[in-house]
Amino acid sequence: MCPAMSPLAKVEVNVFIEIAASLHRWADALEDHAESVGDLDIGPGWPEEDLVELYQAWLSVGNAIRDIARTRPSADADESRPELLAIRDGLSRIADIAERQVEDEDT
Repeated sequence: MCPAMSPLAKVEVNVFIEIAASLHRWADALEDHAESVGDLDIGPGWPEEDLVELYQAWLSVGNAIRDIARTRPSADADESRPELLAIRDGLSRIADIAERQVEDEDT
């Protein structure tokens, strides 16, 4: 018999799936970037505005992770917790930036 899952709003399941997809996109982009630069340092050639956006996105994700730890999911909620949405959005931004760098390297 499977142990019971912790309470999770069904509406949040799709948000977790989106978070996982963003993490995969980010990891794939970093892997592609690492392959394209070979022995060179990774990242220093990125435009400063992308590095600032990346920093801000990671900061927002970190704050959202801190804040979501203070919440309790409800199995009957009809919308996702804002902190979870902030994690999803921040990780999507991070993946977007990493993918943009790989695209810029290819041009």
